[in-house]
Amino acid sequence: MSYNFKVNLGGMIDILASHLYSNSGVFVRELLQNGVDAISARKKHDPDYTGGKISIHVDSKREICFSDTGVGLTEDEIHQFLAVIGQSSKRDLTTGKIYDDYIGRFGIGLLSCFMVTDQIILRTRSAKFPDVALEWEGRPEGTYTIDRIPSDYMPVGTQVILKVKAGAEEYFNHDKITELVQYYGLPLPFPIVLARGETETRLNSFDVSRKLNYNEIIKLGEQLFSEKFIDFIPLESPTGKFTGVAYILPYEVAAHVNQEHRIYLKNMLLTEDGTMVLPKWAFFTKCFLNTTTLRPTASRENFYKDEDLDIAKKEITQCITQYFINLSKRNSDLLQSILRVHRLAIKSLCVTDNDVFKGFAPFIEFESTMGIINGAKIAKYNGTVYYTSDQSRYKQLAPFFTAQMRLLVNASYIYESDLIAKLPQVYHYADIQVIRDDGMKDFIDDAFVSEQHHAEFFIKSAGYVLARFEVEPVLKKFSPDSVPVLYYMDETTKQSREINDSMDKLKDSSGIFSSMLSGFAEEFEMDNVSLSPPQLYLNLNNPLVQSIIKLKDTRKIKAVTEILYVQALLSAHMPVSGEDFKMLNSGILTLLEGGVEMLYSTVVRPSEF
Repeated sequence: MSYNFKVNLGGMIDILASHLYSNSGVFVRELLQNGVDAISARKKHDPDYTGGKISIHVDSKREICFSDTGVGLTEDEIHQFLAVIGQSSKRDLTTGKIYDDYIGRFGIGLLSCFMVTDQIILRTRSAKFPDVALEWEGRPEGTYTIDRIPSDYMPVGTQVILKVKAGAEEYFNHDKITELVQYYGLPLPFPIVLARGETETRLNSFDVSRKLNYNEIIKLGEQLFSEKFIDFIPLESPTGKFTGVAYILPYEVAAHVNQEHRIYLKNMLLTEDGTMVLPKWAFFTKCFLNTTTLRPTASRENFYKDEDLDIAKKEITQCITQYFINLSKRNSDLLQSILRVHRLAIKSLCVTDNDVFKGFAPFIEFESTMGIINGAKIAKYNGTVYYTSDQSRYKQLAPFFTAQMRLLVNASYIYESDLIAKLPQVYHYADIQVIRDDGMKDFIDDAFVSEQHHAEFFIKSAGYVLARFEVEPVLKKFSPDSVPVLYYMDETTKQSREINDSMDKLKDSSGIFSSMLSGFAEEFEMDNVSLSPPQLYLNLNNPLVQSIIKLKDTRKIKAVTEILYVQALLSAHMPVSGEDFKMLNSGILTLLEGGVEMLYSTVVRPSEF
């Protein structure tokens, strides 16, 4: 007898294909899901039932048969659940409550088969009435038939038979079915076998009921994602909402790239999109996650946004953060290798996301005058932590800070100045300050007027020597006493010199960039009419400086000044030309010829700074 579906089936199939499901291959997921739920229903009907199996057969005529050993359907259930679209056998019809131990919810999954076939044949024998076996045939034009078949024709359970339709041939072969079964149902709890004649091959060998060891979990990740990973992060929900692992990628990825995850609902793949359930900063992971409580959308390709989802997302964030905290205590080498691989992406998110920053703040590393140092050690430093976002300024000041046993951080790399400035948000007691353009005044004292008077001849003579370098000698006092000179250039002067150097390189060019640079230079000079020249600080606390300021021989003053100037450039990591080295050698020869006794005490080597 022929019946009509209680819906416009043609329009419904179009909605499924165009709007609800992302691809036609989801029919495999829907059939697996129905088979697993049918087996669960049979266990509910018969608690002593210990079987449970799904078999798939693909024949040469491009026909697929999915068989399960589930509870089966009665004729009334066929009319109720297959003919009324949206009615689900997973719902208690009296209370309306959806059973928690089933995967499916909406009662429309079987219709996804019409995306690959024009005819669905369903044969079923119910465990409730095993003497009756039925064959249901549905067609996309909106009709279906039900006929009795011999009850000994098939075992208790259900068979779904699909014949290929034009355009869907790619889904009707062994390799494609194997790929889709393992993609959607790898962790399903019941055996799924592919039959080829008398031979059966199990497609889901992963046993979710058994606790895996480290190597097995790593191997699972390789099988799921076809990649090797640095490590994995256990994901265990305190409230029982999910379980799984987050695999850490072994290569750097951009923060905006969405990774392909494997997120399962009751062991059936729901989505590869982790944006709804994973924190956005987990981009450096690929996750294998299974949930039993989160609510799926109608397409079963993502989750509804609700309170449970928010809780799960917070718990996953806590799992990942706690992993790094634990890793810092048990394997700091592994932690740093992870941070080195993903440093830029992690730092970029730390700048914009305070929660992420709080999690990673103790582990972010910076270059400093005390070596490579992380956020936790910076916070514990007993004193003020200074930093600069200018690489050349750091090189210039590092010897001075090292000699004074002060901590100076090089925050010139991308994101780092923002990150170190945010550290007091996590470590409220930390004293962290940026080096201002005139920051050296905090560490250097002026010489007394009387002291400047005694050194007046030397300073004036040295000024003549340094005039061709546009450098000004200044008598100062600073610690440690062992450092005789310090080269200092403020930021504005530095920028001006960089502009002029660039203009010199382009002086013979008439291109648009040269014109733009000239205009920029003019505007810069108008804004900074009184640029301070670089300065050579002579440390009056140093015995050598105390000695040389008494010199009256201008030839010796010239030699000593040139030597100290080049050595100051070297210690400040400033560019030194071949002419500068010639000048250094000439000064040394002059002193040799002059018979200066303490020659070697006047030559300050960079290693001594």
